[in-house]
Amino acid sequence: MDLPIDKFLNVFKRKVDLEDSNEYVELEVEQKDKPTTKLFVKYYTVNKFEDSASVLNDIRSGYTLSFVRVKDLREKGGIDELKRTISKLKKSADAAEAQIVGIDEDYVLIVPNFVKVEKGNVLTNA
Repeated sequence: MDLPIDKFLNVFKRKVDLEDSNEYVELEVEQKDKPTTKLFVKYYTVNKFEDSASVLNDIRSGYTLSFVRVKDLREKGGIDELKRTISKLKKSADAAEAQIVGIDEDYVLIVPNFVKVEKGNVLTNA
């Protein structure tokens, strides 16, 4: 149904006594206007600082769980390159209110602000 904008606005200008009336206004919203949110899980291998650009873009998007392998960076680039890269990832994560967690010395996990990572003891089979 097409409704001219002036008639649409008049709907809100009308005074309706809600206690004495059963009148209400129903607004239709098309499904295509409904946002669809998907959560992506991506795996990255970062071999040098420049490789972190795509991870940074995904952090900014706010809908990606990023598993980042930094083992090769640490081995080939050294500790300074690793610190520089992790620092850049952390700054972007902080700006996006994302959480960044070291899984072990080889991996970093970055999750959006609506995902909570809880750290705990790892259970092993005895």
